[in-house]
Amino acid sequence: MSQSDRLSTVYASDEDVAVRAAGDFVVLAPAWQKLAQGTDGAFAAGDLWTLSSPSADFQAAGVRPGHVVLLRKPSTAFKGSGELFAIASVSGGSVTLRRIGMDAGLGAPASPSGGLTAVEFLIATLGPQIEEASFELNRRFNIDPNFPGRTPADLRDARDLRRACVLIVLALRYAAETRSDEGDFALKLRQTEAELSEALSRLDVRWGPQGSDRQPADVFRTRIER
Repeated sequence: MSQSDRLSTVYASDEDVAVRAAGDFVVLAPAWQKLAQGTDGAFAAGDLWTLSSPSADFQAAGVRPGHVVLLRKPSTAFKGSGELFAIASVSGGSVTLRRIGMDAGLGAPASPSGGLTAVEFLIATLGPQIEEASFELNRRFNIDPNFPGRTPADLRDARDLRRACVLIVLALRYAAETRSDEGDFALKLRQTEAELSEALSRLDVRWGPQGSDRQPADVFRTRIER
């Protein structure tokens, strides 16, 4: 798929997926979809939320707000398998972080008060799966970026679409990582598919500021009125 073929508007972010399945995100985000990685990250004592790296150009690598970074070392600061943070802003070789699902500056800072060096970081993305899920939702509910009145910008509220998008992504990735009918991922796949089926059956797409500009679109009413 060329860059021009990709949707300019998608319905979820990596952070949205991490909110739902933080414990699985590192496994579900494929290693080949890595945006940035390094062991030379640092936090200055005066800015405990901004991770900088002399070897990385986050902006050029395509890192954007809504992506997720895993901080793994030093182990004195990031216990176990590491800690996930959402990316709030990007500028060249630095990214400003925040707690996943929280506003910027809330919660415990990413770094101890004295700053930190030799931070190991990894930014992998589920962007291709999110784009695929968004395309499927557009097709299913007749959302058309090129049709006035039916574009993503015309939606009354995209929250239900975001939830469905996240569930589609999780179902895709759990299915890809499931090797048998048993085990944790097999169970999560069945649970996710059941929840997705319910979410799609209840999803009601509405248009315009008041949600009444056009006939609502759901799985039973998806013909575009031209």
